[in-house]
Amino acid sequence: MKAMQTLVKIPEIQATMRELSKEMMKAGIIEEMLEDTFESMEDQEEMEEAAEMEIDKILFEITAGALGKAPSKVTDALPEPEPPGATAASEEEEEEEEEVLEAMQSRLATLRS
Repeated sequence: MKAMQTLVKIPEIQATMRELSKEMMKAGIIEEMLEDTFESMEDQEEMEEAAEMEIDKILFEITAGALGKAPSKVTDALPEPEPPGATAASEEEEEEEEEVLEAMQSRLATLRS
């Protein structure tokens, strides 16, 4: 028995077992934290789906069923109408810019002389 005690150092084994126990506890805690995190992520997705369903239900009630008749997506592009008078307004702006430019050029010419 004494020979065995000299070969096996009990304090070293005790320290190793304590460290192993601590590491196992950390691993268990970390594993639990990861499981809790993943469960909460799944809960959020379910909550979002439930919220969307509730919103659709409320909108259906508010619109008196007209929302159910509407298409889910519109794929056609709207034509871009040209506003009336847009060309006239742009021509007026160009004329004003030309007048301002001519006025600046005349001022510059008077300053040079």
